[in-house]
Amino acid sequence: MTRSSTPLGQQQDETPRQPDNSQPRRAPSPLDVVSPDRTLSERRYLLWDLAIVGLVSINLALIVIDMLYSVGFVAEAFGRLWPAGHDWYAATIHAHFMVIDLAFVAVFVLDVLAGWLLAIVQQRYPRWYFYPFARWYDVLGCVPMAGFRFLRVLRVISIAMRLQRLGVIDIRGWRLWRTGAVYYDIIVEEISDRVVIKVLAGAQDELNRGGENISRQVVRDVIAPRQERLTRAASTQVESAVTSAYQANRDQIQAYVASIVSRSVDENPALKNLERVPMLGRFVSEALDAAIRDTVNHVLDEAVTGLSSHEFDELVANIVESVVARLLAEDISEASGEVRDAIVEILELVKRQVAVQRWREHFESV
Repeated sequence: MTRSSTPLGQQQDETPRQPDNSQPRRAPSPLDVVSPDRTLSERRYLLWDLAIVGLVSINLALIVIDMLYSVGFVAEAFGRLWPAGHDWYAATIHAHFMVIDLAFVAVFVLDVLAGWLLAIVQQRYPRWYFYPFARWYDVLGCVPMAGFRFLRVLRVISIAMRLQRLGVIDIRGWRLWRTGAVYYDIIVEEISDRVVIKVLAGAQDELNRGGENISRQVVRDVIAPRQERLTRAASTQVESAVTSAYQANRDQIQAYVASIVSRSVDENPALKNLERVPMLGRFVSEALDAAIRDTVNHVLDEAVTGLSSHEFDELVANIVESVVARLLAEDISEASGEVRDAIVEILELVKRQVAVQRWREHFESV
């Protein structure tokens, strides 16, 4: 992007300019290949990162090739297949491999020092000496020893991740990345599942050995602090369940109550004697039957409606408080066994759920 040369305060001509064919076109710069939307300094940093990636890749390829060349039967096979190439590599590369590697190391050391200086200028870390610790793999990768050379792979990975964050490349779209991510997830899932199952099994053993103490701790540290919320949850669930069931079966319940009341009235000796009263006996008996039936149905309606009242919440709170107090009492031995067994069964269910190999779903869906 070029800056406008129009002086301040002077109105710029709104007419679009025609391209000036008389001026020679500037040849595309390598900096434009990265991204024309970035600043010049950003493009230089990106080009430097790409150059380091290329150098590290070449250096690692030379290390692998020289390691293979050092194997006797590989060098002999190479000599039989391509004698001229074997002699050239032995005299040019293998004989001076340390010097060539030190040339690469010099560039890598320069990159580390430049990155360190840039980190100090941009104040990326709280202290100026944090950089070599944060980028330890870059520092150790500069050591020209066989055990440290392959740490240079981490330099490539770190630069690739930085280019991914900047949007220069899209690693997640690469087939190699997707395949590696699948098998990485498999390894992580298998290891984490085994660890979780081992931990849960240890917890079950602890429960079986010290069940009473664990049960009392569960009641004291888990249930008791949540007593109020458990009370609200219990009252809400009871109200919802009973109300929905009653509303769905209200006619059947009232018919059942009516049959019970009628049978009780018919079997009551006093009401049987009342029916013997001339003229009014049967009428009074039927009136009492209807009154009792309506009263019982009305009581049921009021009872179901009263589940949402404050009195019912207090009743549930008193019941829960009594249960918690009973569990916290000294004679918890019988209840502790039930609590312990419940916790062990819950952990067993969690173990079975964790043991499910979810990575198989990827291969079944392919």
